[in-house]
Amino acid sequence: MERKKEGLLESSGDYLTSLSKMDMESYKELGFILKSIVRVSQSAILAKESNIHLHRDWDIYNLLTLIEKLIPDSELEFLDKVYNSGY
Repeated sequence: MERKKEGLLESSGDYLTSLSKMDMESYKELGFILKSIVRVSQSAILAKESNIHLHRDWDIYNLLTLIEKLIPDSELEFLDKVYNSGY
């Protein structure tokens, strides 16, 4: 088991690359940004349901597209490997 853990740590550099591509300092910052975008999207949808048209559907669509691009897929794959290894 120890050898498996060492292999994960050695390969972590192959997975933990998203922040440098996004010019962010930490995963915490990325999390705050993702949560903010989700809240704005939720507010826009609720406003529309209340017949308050502050945003166009395209605005909401564009925010959700941005969220999708910000999700660090390789990091999530790495976290799954760490989790499944019993780290």
